[in-house]
Amino acid sequence: MEPAEKPQDPPVSVTKTGPSVDTYQPQTITLAEFRSLTRNQQKKHMRHELWTSQAEEYKNKQRQRNKECRKRRNQRLAQEAAETGITAHQRKKQRLQAQVRSGHCIVLDMDFEDKMGEKEIKSVCSQVMRCYGANRMASKRVDLHVTQLHGKIRERFETAMDQHVGWSEDHIVMRDAEYIDMYDKDKLVYFTADSPNVIDVLDPEKIYIIGGIVDKNRYPRLTLDKAEAQGIGHAQLPIGKYIKLSTRKVMTVNQIFEMIVRFVDHGSWKTAFQDVIPLRKFKEGDIEANDDEDDDNENNNEEEE
Repeated sequence: MEPAEKPQDPPVSVTKTGPSVDTYQPQTITLAEFRSLTRNQQKKHMRHELWTSQAEEYKNKQRQRNKECRKRRNQRLAQEAAETGITAHQRKKQRLQAQVRSGHCIVLDMDFEDKMGEKEIKSVCSQVMRCYGANRMASKRVDLHVTQLHGKIRERFETAMDQHVGWSEDHIVMRDAEYIDMYDKDKLVYFTADSPNVIDVLDPEKIYIIGGIVDKNRYPRLTLDKAEAQGIGHAQLPIGKYIKLSTRKVMTVNQIFEMIVRFVDHGSWKTAFQDVIPLRKFKEGDIEANDDEDDDNENNNEEEE
């Protein structure tokens, strides 16, 4: 399986040290057309042109960075195999054999295709791949179900991601059905950052739902409104109790899933949050950077192949 595509952040020079709109010389429209735009439109147009001009260079740097991560990881695995006499494949097999079922159930609700473009659909599919990989690597796996898998999202899994047919149903089950028709309504709890309810423990009797959408904050309260309309429970993870963030508590699908799986594994929310939440979201001084973060991310990608 292809490694999950990493989010492509714009080059630093575009967002932090780029030119001012007052002195910018547009490349794809005339200066008069540029000046006729509103201030916000000028900024968006400038960022788009700068990103386009630097995108290939940035992608090349990312590829080189990933290549170096893979090289370091392979060297480490080779050294471990030489010292222990156990290959990476054997270690992976041993981990899967030792894995136990936690009894918790997580649902990925994919019923938001109409609110995403092609790139966002591609991204959310990659996030599902990461969820599968995280569940395989956990010492205590959860029952992971994907619901409302239809339309372009199903098509992508059946074509570009046709390798998913080999996925173990111990680690993921894909369905076109709606979760509201699959489970007792009283047991459903929708995870949403907009919920006023904060949970500290996971109830194995509950079915926890994660909204499968990449929306760039275009749809505030989307998942909360859906939960309230269906008359089911809703809650948010206790991130604010343990971690100070510099941005909103909105995470990707796989980040929320990985935090849950790590909590199930280790029983510590703080550890789960620190292990999964990207360092850029932390307030300065709240947590020290993990030197092995790049290698850990690469490990996740390798596991999903």
